[in-house]
Amino acid sequence: MKFKSKAFTLTELLVALGIIGAIAAMSIPSLMNHINRQTLTTQLKGLIGSFQQLTTDQMVKYKTKSLTNTDFTDPAKLLTEENFAMAQDCGDTTAGAKNCWKTSATGTAKIQYRLLSNTNTGIAGPGYKSIILKNGAIVGYRLTSEDLTDGDKMIGEFCYDINGNEPPNMSGRDYFCTFVTSRGKLIDTADGTTLTVDEKIRKCTEGHGANYCYGATVDSGWKMTY
Repeated sequence: MKFKSKAFTLTELLVALGIIGAIAAMSIPSLMNHINRQTLTTQLKGLIGSFQQLTTDQMVKYKTKSLTNTDFTDPAKLLTEENFAMAQDCGDTTAGAKNCWKTSATGTAKIQYRLLSNTNTGIAGPGYKSIILKNGAIVGYRLTSEDLTDGDKMIGEFCYDINGNEPPNMSGRDYFCTFVTSRGKLIDTADGTTLTVDEKIRKCTEGHGANYCYGATVDSGWKMTY
């Protein structure tokens, strides 16, 4: 008895390769976006860890339980080589800060970051005391004051681009803001405890503040789910 061997025809192979190519074309962009978000989240987590460590170091240095008695009350003292691995001092004015932050195409002092909800809309980044770290991150810090419901108090705010002027230059991706309290907590907003993750994500994507993007990422277990 003779058995007739069968093989794929050239047409069948081309069809199979076409299907594989189509699946790859659809899945690779999604995979790359996932990898990019993981990378940015890792950078964000590392920078926040350095902020948190700094709050502890300052309390130990000044032998206090409140950051109101530390360098956190003076941006010029806080953003120095003594507290950060600093590569460049950008200055403490809008004109000075634009030398470090992402600026508009015209090179004006307005610092442009795209919004997740509308990539054509630019928002202004920090125009106050800023520095560039040796890892490329840009960090700005300003004083603020707001009483919290638990007896704590906001004393300052960090705004930062975790990968410097490298893309995507987008609020909620590489640009975030975080408030600092007198007890050394890093929080998103005064009403952060009353907002759900979904509410923070909505505020983040609609451009209500890069602080909500920080809160949404942290509350989602250090994942950019938006």
